[in-house]
Amino acid sequence: MQTLVEKTAEATATPTIQDAVQNRIVALPKDLRERAKALREIEKQLGAGMELVRHELDTVLNQSLEKNMNPDEKVLAEISDRYALSSKHGVSREDFDVALGEISANEKALAQLRRLKATGAEMTITSVDASEILFIDTVDNVNVEAQETFLSELPQQERADAISNLQKRFPEIEQFLQRANSARGLNYYEYILICKITGAEPMSGDEYKELQKHKPVDRNTICWLLTEKEMLDRGVALYSGRDDHGVNVYEDGADYRYYFRAGRPRLRVQRA
Repeated sequence: MQTLVEKTAEATATPTIQDAVQNRIVALPKDLRERAKALREIEKQLGAGMELVRHELDTVLNQSLEKNMNPDEKVLAEISDRYALSSKHGVSREDFDVALGEISANEKALAQLRRLKATGAEMTITSVDASEILFIDTVDNVNVEAQETFLSELPQQERADAISNLQKRFPEIEQFLQRANSARGLNYYEYILICKITGAEPMSGDEYKELQKHKPVDRNTICWLLTEKEMLDRGVALYSGRDDHGVNVYEDGADYRYYFRAGRPRLRVQRA
């Protein structure tokens, strides 16, 4: 008669059905069409109750769907996936669906949302009223590389026109924008430039500076590079800099506002 230890050892050594299925899934083709076909065959053999297969099939189908989406469909799908965040701001499901339908037919708003997405922003509907649909960037971790790529790929004339327009509000803006080519790196004024080009509404310099006086830092209002809460509570935050080797991340006092990409941009879409 086997002892409990021997039975346990035998059970541990014997592969379970789930282990066998997992091994089959790992060995499946990478091509989404072929992978889906093979998963359906496994599902037929095991019955529809195998959760592991069902989950993997859902993943493949979602990947396939996303692969065939055009850029506007991807933007709308991501906004839809963030409804849980919208609901926390008091947006009802009915208002959300109506707003999303209006956005899907608004070419200007879609173009703005596509460009904001290219900077790493995750625009989320936070308010729907009779006159406008309000979006706010709710991403926790600022994607400096995405923002830098966005700025570097702008047509020269578009960038020049945006800077010229901004000089009317910020006479000193050009000297700050030139830092894009120096080790000083990204700063508040480049954030203003991104907002200008995408059509987003920036946080004002005074508002931005005032918020940085608050300890701990308000992450719901200011978008920092991903920084541990303990560091923020000490008044320190991560910032990006640039040198010949690329973009790097450093830490410094959170009061140095020119070092940080911060301030969640807003996008207001007027309703007909």
